[in-house]
Amino acid sequence: MITLQQSKKALFIFGFLTSIMFVIVMFIVNPMIDGKTGIEVIKLQLSFRTNTGKLIIEKWNDIGRQNFIKYIYTDYIYAFSYAFFLATLYLYKIRKNNITITKKQVIIITLPFIAGIFDIIENTIEILFIQNPNNFSELLFGFHTIVAILKWLGLPIILYFIIKPIKKMKLNN
Repeated sequence: MITLQQSKKALFIFGFLTSIMFVIVMFIVNPMIDGKTGIEVIKLQLSFRTNTGKLIIEKWNDIGRQNFIKYIYTDYIYAFSYAFFLATLYLYKIRKNNITITKKQVIIITLPFIAGIFDIIENTIEILFIQNPNNFSELLFGFHTIVAILKWLGLPIILYFIIKPIKKMKLNN
């Protein structure tokens, strides 16, 4: 059984890692890719059509596309870190309130990992797209955008459950 102190330690480690990776990805890597604020990387995720995606990555120039491939590993680390951080945060809330873990809570705990998996799938498809945008499948690119949207929708749902009070079901002692 994981103690509350162990949960706090894991929460701190994953929270710190997530914060560091957020800053690296959003404020260093993404601007290195699009040469501006980094918002074009988000626009690629939500663009649905390969033609729109091509227009976006053409604006990045060769250096931006090379930076995407070179530094994509940071987004994989970020997906891993936020998945564990959010799951640990919810689990900490359960442990702190001495709540019995139900099937519903197990599902909620897995949601951050599902969002992280969506992020990894999205990143992988973007690598393939950037390497060969002219012959890229329209269907696969559309799927990529759906996966990105599900990831972006999943994160506020997870945060809702973290903020929302849990009905008390005391652990059997």
